[in-house]
Amino acid sequence: MKPLRKTVTALFGFNRRERRGTYVLSLVLIVLLAVRLTAFRTGRLPEEIPPLPSAGPSSAGVIEPVAAPFTFDPNTVTYEDLLKLGLSARQARTLINYRNSGARFRNPPDLARVYGIDSATVARLLPHINISDSYRTPPGEPSAGRPAGDGVNGRRIVVPAGRGGAGAEQGGFIREPVAGYDLSVNMDLNSCTAEELEKLPGIGPVLSVRIIRYRSLLGGFVDKGQLAEVYGLDSVVVATITALLSVTLDSVRPLVLDSASFGELARHPYLGYEAARRITRYRSVAPSALTLGEMVRSGVITAEQAERIAPYVRPSREASGSDYEFISSKVLK
Repeated sequence: MKPLRKTVTALFGFNRRERRGTYVLSLVLIVLLAVRLTAFRTGRLPEEIPPLPSAGPSSAGVIEPVAAPFTFDPNTVTYEDLLKLGLSARQARTLINYRNSGARFRNPPDLARVYGIDSATVARLLPHINISDSYRTPPGEPSAGRPAGDGVNGRRIVVPAGRGGAGAEQGGFIREPVAGYDLSVNMDLNSCTAEELEKLPGIGPVLSVRIIRYRSLLGGFVDKGQLAEVYGLDSVVVATITALLSVTLDSVRPLVLDSASFGELARHPYLGYEAARRITRYRSVAPSALTLGEMVRSGVITAEQAERIAPYVRPSREASGSDYEFISSKVLK
């Protein structure tokens, strides 16, 4: 019995020094609890709350009237003037950044394209917007910058001189020639740098970097129309610079479904995290080589995703089929 008592005492007992420390710690905790219950006790609320003192004429509670709007051009207005017009600092910065990216306001309603400026603010400022002639679509030209038989905010499509002739219609737009750009050497969209892209009309430093980053995520452009997917790139600018660009497929990065890592699949703009998760899970149980058609039929990805990713997919040697990557792949070599 004594050996058992010694073992229990050794495991759970306290020596004299440990007991002394335990007493001191308990005393400190009791003192802290007493202070908390007495010093920080919430007082009783009065039965009647006295009214706030009335604000005098010079009190800060008086709302100062907003300065009356004045005529301005969103293509040239300064940050300070935007604040005077009643825009918040964030809205003013967003408009300036939007303008610095190469975008232009062709008509007063184009102000609504700026992210963060609500419709009420646009309606308030619309009567005071005056677009200068250098930016505005000239009146009396019903087809200038508009789709044939339609109207799109009166925007003008401008192309370099020498492509299609004056007034040539491409993609449903009447396109007007502008001199100053040499079409003899087209810029390769898959090998150009951000600095070279800035030489294109409507492309600033912000948009040029976005194009390069999006090209890296895609693995290369397979069609010039993919520029319309770049965030902030206006369709007018895309239609303008298309004639100055070419696409070579030698540098396009192929995507092999059977060996691509989860990260490679998830980073691709046409797939994303969820599709990558389903593909890797399906790949672990698939009885044969992966094909887009088989994954669509199994519900792993949608037909739209398959059509978009097909140009980048290189089928494995064991795979066979007659749809998607087998007819649309640009990286078969």
